Amino acid sequence: MSRKARRSDKKSHRGASTSQKEVKTQFAASSTQPGSDSFELGSKRISTSELFFLTVLVLWSFLVSCFPLRNMDIWWHLRTGELILERGTVPYYDWFTFVDFDRPWIDLHWGFQLLVTWLYRWGGVDLLILTKAFCLALTIGIAWFASGKFIPSWLKALLWILPVICISGRSLVRPEMLSLVYLSFWMYVLSRAAAQPKLIWLIPLITLFWVNSHALFVLGLVISVLFVVDHLVRTWAQGRWGLDLPNTSISGMTFVRVGVFTILACFLNPYLEQGILFPLTLYEKFSIDQAFYSVRVGEFQPPLDFIRKNGLRNLYLISQVVLALLTLASFFPLLVKKRVNLFRILLFIAFTHLAWKASRNTGVFSLISGIILADNISDWIRLSLAQSSVTKTEAASHATANNRRLSLGKARWQIVSICTFLFLIGSLCLGYWNRWGGEGRVLGLGEQEAWYAHAASKFAGQPGMPQRAFISNMGQAAVYIFHNGPEKKVFFDGRLEVNTKETFQLYEEIKQLMSAGKADWAYLLMDEEGQLPIVILDSRYSRNEIRGMGANPGWRLVFADPAAAVFLDHKTATRLKLPEADPTPLFQPPGMQIRQ
Repeated sequence: MSRKARRSDKKSHRGASTSQKEVKTQFAASSTQPGSDSFELGSKRISTSELFFLTVLVLWSFLVSCFPLRNMDIWWHLRTGELILERGTVPYYDWFTFVDFDRPWIDLHWGFQLLVTWLYRWGGVDLLILTKAFCLALTIGIAWFASGKFIPSWLKALLWILPVICISGRSLVRPEMLSLVYLSFWMYVLSRAAAQPKLIWLIPLITLFWVNSHALFVLGLVISVLFVVDHLVRTWAQGRWGLDLPNTSISGMTFVRVGVFTILACFLNPYLEQGILFPLTLYEKFSIDQAFYSVRVGEFQPPLDFIRKNGLRNLYLISQVVLALLTLASFFPLLVKKRVNLFRILLFIAFTHLAWKASRNTGVFSLISGIILADNISDWIRLSLAQSSVTKTEAASHATANNRRLSLGKARWQIVSICTFLFLIGSLCLGYWNRWGGEGRVLGLGEQEAWYAHAASKFAGQPGMPQRAFISNMGQAAVYIFHNGPEKKVFFDGRLEVNTKETFQLYEEIKQLMSAGKADWAYLLMDEEGQLPIVILDSRYSRNEIRGMGANPGWRLVFADPAAAVFLDHKTATRLKLPEADPTPLFQPPGMQIRQ
């Protein structure tokens, strides 16, 4: 391109920028009109309309996450938190299994574990659920201010419905609930960096908390790299190819300094460089070893595989697909107007890749997609206003009629939005919403009825019981760990960062031998004193194993309730004087139709 052409292109871009400034001024001016749905850019004040719709959205986000506790991992997290407080150190090698006891344990969740341990001591399970719901509401509240500056509040509230549905599908008391808060705050900082450059110095601080709470801290680093790539490309393009001019409020040296402090913050974890590299271990599980783990662990299953097997019958999966399609479609109107935002395109590609690799990434994908969707529509509205702007004379002559029509249109759509949220909140309170979700949830607190093998685990922890336990499903091993670990140990549990692939395979082989009524497997788990392990079998998901063990003459059912069955070898059961238990409670456990 010739110099003359470049100068012409820069002038045209400056003209476009001037036009954008005029639109911002017009938009800000319109926001001061009575009943406006928008806040003035750069102002800290929030209009009554925006406050109302934000409150309704956050309230619904909170309520949709208030359902009885049912995720399994929380119990080993709680026990680990207790042990960290007792011992004054994080784990470096496994504390809970007798097979992989010498395996390194990179427990980046230790900050989360301390948090939930304190919460559990203060308010039990109810406080854990309320905190989890608060985290989702906080995530959505921060994301609201991180996106969609030019979108009317009633429309922005509607746009966030799909992301909330998707995230609520995995709204569990897990470290992920903190990662979503950190991720939304990270995006907020980057969205405001141009207007408030000093905010970017919060990135290292967020990193410090995030790296000591969850392995997903790496997502923040990925986003920052994409942000810098976008900045470099726009600097090079200088307004060409539909790219905006680069932000000059943040110097290159500031980028370097913030980057250095962010990397240093990553090292400020108990495991140093091993902690930084730990996310690669998790990524390997659902990439290189995906064929193995995806058919065995639900959250490692790609959504596409789930669709092939079950179709689009799951409310949360349908919402994820629709959200992905809407976000993808939102780029096209901007491309037609020759406007390109490389940062959002790269973000969408990266997080879509994660989402379609494993369902466990649904939450982070939905949050980022919600922000991108709101920002794209915001830009489309801004550019549409710029193209349809009229002269001051025309505006003055048609002001009264236009204002009346706009007010009527806004009022109608505000009513639609209000009715939508009344429907959502009403269906949730009446139980229809969770019924549509099809996962057996109800609005409330406490624990899912007969979901956890608490009684079986306490029974197995009595004096004289074996020091080793084989537990199926592996989620119930966390309950056993909570009540009996680390003195009594399990064969295998849900911590895939500790348990090896080979241990997982042996665990499955043992379950198959149990189901067939064979007994040779038990001698593989015998301790140094020749003691066979205690066996705890989940009443919902280990029914074949229960039948096989019940038919095995070398084992005796010594405990049964609606949640689990406990078996001991005849020698140990006789020594402890434990009679045969009544198996009747195992036949119809509550919520038999529920699937994790």
